[in-house]
Amino acid sequence: MAKQEYRRLQSEEDGEGLPTQDRNWSYYAINVKNFIINLFVFAVGLSLGVTLTSTRPSSVDVHSEYSMVPSPAYEAISSQPLKLTPHHLEGHGHASPYQGFPTPETTAKWMSLMDGYSISVPSSSLTALNLDSIPLNDNSGDVWVSMNVYHHLHCLDSIRHQIAGVQCAAPNSSLERYFPPHIDHCIETLRKRLICQPDLGVRAIAWDAERPGVAFANNTVDSACVNWDAVQEWTRKHSFTEEERLITRPDGQIYVGPRTPPARCGQ
Repeated sequence: MAKQEYRRLQSEEDGEGLPTQDRNWSYYAINVKNFIINLFVFAVGLSLGVTLTSTRPSSVDVHSEYSMVPSPAYEAISSQPLKLTPHHLEGHGHASPYQGFPTPETTAKWMSLMDGYSISVPSSSLTALNLDSIPLNDNSGDVWVSMNVYHHLHCLDSIRHQIAGVQCAAPNSSLERYFPPHIDHCIETLRKRLICQPDLGVRAIAWDAERPGVAFANNTVDSACVNWDAVQEWTRKHSFTEEERLITRPDGQIYVGPRTPPARCGQ
């Protein structure tokens, strides 16, 4: 019988029948290819990350994190991210210059807090709000506006005077319980404001060591706040007063104003 020669069957381990040297080069080529693909994917991802980072504002996005309502005043806080601010309200003592009976000194503090009640902004800044406002007469294209926060402060100051009974007496002819319309308006305005953008900080509760069974809340809390100094600096730069005579009435006469309104209650 003739001598038979046997040849081993090829398998996947044999590199699809390639010689050993060719198999090694095949593996090398595949590894290089995979490396290049991975490197390309990494480079694309890195490039996108850098692009997104460079185009994203470095500060807080106030339009999404603070308010959705357009305002020209956002430039005042665009570089001032919201920060944690402690509010030390422990106890009922007068620790703040804004607290206490409405004396000339405390009233002056409140009026200073409302500096910038009336400001001028480009009319184009109201386009997104679909609003028109009274134009200035200096041909600047600016219009007269006021920010909500100063109205809210005015309302709070009015409530403060009402509680103290300063220039807030009920009408002499009133024989029924009297609730001043302006104060009613202010309370409702602030109520809606408080639930519109609520402060979600929490107050810890503790037992009173001197009064068994009595619990009390710790009013010293942290809140996420804007830089108020930056807001006031911006509004004061854009504010104007009646001395500048920038408002003309429809009848052509110069308007007497604007002025920062003092506390008002009663009618």
